[in-house]
Formats: sequence, C-alpha cells, structure tokens
Amino acid sequence: MEGEDEVKNAFTQALNVYNNGNEDAKKLAEYWFFETVVRIHREGEGASYTGLKPAGLDPGPMIPKVDKALEDGDISEVTKYLQDAVAEEITEHFKHVMHSKDYDVDDVPSARKHINAYLHLTLYSHHLYHFIKNPVLHEKQDEH
Repeated sequence: MEGEDEVKNAFTQALNVYNNGNEDAKKLAEYWFFETVVRIHREGEGASYTGLKPAGLDPGPMIPKVDKALEDGDISEVTKYLQDAVAEEITEHFKHVMHSKDYDVDDVPSARKHINAYLHLTLYSHHLYHFIKNPVLHEKQDEH
C-alpha cells in the first residue's frame, strides 16, 4: 500500500522520541506522527495537506448520510441530497450571470461584474465535473 513504509518509519521515529523524551518531546512526537499520517492520507486522495483540524469540527451532512445509507442499504438519499445541492449552487451562479448579462458596454464595472459571474458559473461547473470524474480518485478506489 502506498505510503505504508513512510507511516511505519514515522511511527518508529515518533515512538523513539516519545519513549526517550520529556513531556514536550512526547507532545511533539505525537503531533508530528499524526501530521505525517494525515499528510500521507491526503496525498493518497490526490489532495493537498492543509494541516490537522481540531477535534469536534462539524463534518457536515454527508458523512452521517453516507453512514445511514450503508446501514439501510439504500444510497438514494445521498444522491438526491447531492443532486439538490449541486442544482441549487449552479442555479444561483446561473441567476447571477443572467442578471448581469444586459449591461451597458460602456459601463466597465458592470462588464466586470458579468464576466466575474460568468467565470464563477463556468469554473464551478468545470471543477465540479473534474472532481467527480477525477481519475486519481477512481484509481485509488480501485486499489481497495
């Protein structure tokens, strides 16, 4: 498994520091080890490492919905929720473009507002599509 050797080496190093250090060294060893594991995990997902997050952060609605779907054996609530969320966001971006499209060509701030709205809609849609179809994520999934 990719990253496994690095995690094992990090664990060995952190354990050595933890067992031979004072309280500050122990805290540092724990923190460094967890950072290493999360960084490797994020790399495996094709995502950048953005640091450790504090415990208790709201994970949002998707994790409980996926867990419930797995318990129930029915993914339809998850797909419906995601479809609705995507439709809502794209519709909002679309409304901004449509609202700003009839600008006076001599009004530079209005033209900028329209181009900005257009770019938000286009790039949001583009990035969302590429995230969904990301071959790196699919390759990682196929390994499991």
